[in-house]
Amino acid sequence: MGILRYLARTIDSSRSMILFAAFASFFFVRTTFLPLCYDDYAYAFIWDAAHGGNLEAMQFGSPEIEHRERISSLADIVDSLTAYYFTWGGGVFACGLVQFFVWLGKPAFDMANTIMFVFLILVIINLANTWLKISRAALLWILFAIFILMPSSVLSLFWLTGSCNYLWMAFFQLFFLTPYVKALRSQEASNSALNVLLMILLGMCAGCSNEAGAFATVCLTFFLTVMCKARGIFRRWMIAGLIAVSVGYVLMILAPGNFLRLQFLHPNFIYTKEIFLAHLTEGFLRVVVTDLIALIPMFVYFSRRRPAEITMAEVLMLAFTAAGLLVPIALLFSPEYHTRIAITSLSFILVASSSAILELERQHLKAWLTLPKNFLRPVAVIILVSFVSYFATLIYVDLSIFNANRRQVRYIQRNAELDPIPMPPMQIRHRFEDVHGDRSAVPNLEHFAGIEGNLTNYKNSLVAQYYGVKHVIASK
Repeated sequence: MGILRYLARTIDSSRSMILFAAFASFFFVRTTFLPLCYDDYAYAFIWDAAHGGNLEAMQFGSPEIEHRERISSLADIVDSLTAYYFTWGGGVFACGLVQFFVWLGKPAFDMANTIMFVFLILVIINLANTWLKISRAALLWILFAIFILMPSSVLSLFWLTGSCNYLWMAFFQLFFLTPYVKALRSQEASNSALNVLLMILLGMCAGCSNEAGAFATVCLTFFLTVMCKARGIFRRWMIAGLIAVSVGYVLMILAPGNFLRLQFLHPNFIYTKEIFLAHLTEGFLRVVVTDLIALIPMFVYFSRRRPAEITMAEVLMLAFTAAGLLVPIALLFSPEYHTRIAITSLSFILVASSSAILELERQHLKAWLTLPKNFLRPVAVIILVSFVSYFATLIYVDLSIFNANRRQVRYIQRNAELDPIPMPPMQIRHRFEDVHGDRSAVPNLEHFAGIEGNLTNYKNSLVAQYYGVKHVIASK
């Protein structure tokens, strides 16, 4: 497969697992070096529905109103999620994970997040039908797309709140779809009461994940269920899963808190052409361009395909592609557009492109680029050195963020008697702004934990309460 295949052999000629382990270690280090910030501190406390919650609507005016109780048990998390659902949003599954890990502590999350990253890669590989033969080219392409192509990766992969809302939810969406895909590929499916119960549970998790991703999952589940029916392999658990994911999605979308949050953040909201164009240019294009680049293997496959009856592998490629593109399209019609959703869209897309890579290998088609080895060798080495340098500079900056954060925590502890404690900007060694962009946390951490020069900002208040001081404020 041209440069990809040669590069895979350059990295490791016999074991893809070494490559996999290297990237998992890289992921763990980056997760560990990114400190708690922004909404992480808000979710460390029980959601106070009586005083505007713990985010933008948080009320001020007296110590009693501003005060929040730290989460100290699972019962506190249940109470917090109940209040959250009725006053802020329907994503209680992701919110529950965030509060659970902030309560347990950052080290527990660092390990769990790395495991979930590994699981996400494995479920993509499994859905692409490369489980029995892990393609090094497919693995490289997945890692390249996630770490190099994807925008806002630091917020959707490594940040505690962002990862639970996007990376973790992408896994549950794809994991839920796995039995349907396996049934269609093998043309057989088991049927038992346990399967029904498991699909109900997984369906509720996938449906309560995040709005755009859950919508794409519901649509794809419906399509796969219809396909199973048409092929004569329909089972009870399939309709149970479809109903469960649909119910979970409806419960999330119709949460009373969604309407209260919308009214607070966007009073008298009316969707306009200006909003559509802003979403289109500011977020949609970045996500879709990433998806289209990630789909290059599938475009190559269909360009070399001989006219014949469409296969199940090809149907699934197109279905997952449609679901992946449905994610950024659905978000176009929301009040806000966040590129953090890119991991959700890209996860569906990578199932299609990985499947295409496997089909190319199985059919022994010609390399994508028919080039002589004396040309491939230096190109592969240049690419390898460039990638290693890029990842090394990311770790360098992450370590600087980690150390700067520790210094700021010690600064708060030493000056606990001050009110407010003036927090100078984070001293971060960063010389790669043009290279890293939003794949580094630097643009989001001018000041410790994202606090602002406003005592009544919710981040300032909750950061102060988290460290047991009266007030903190960003200073120049």
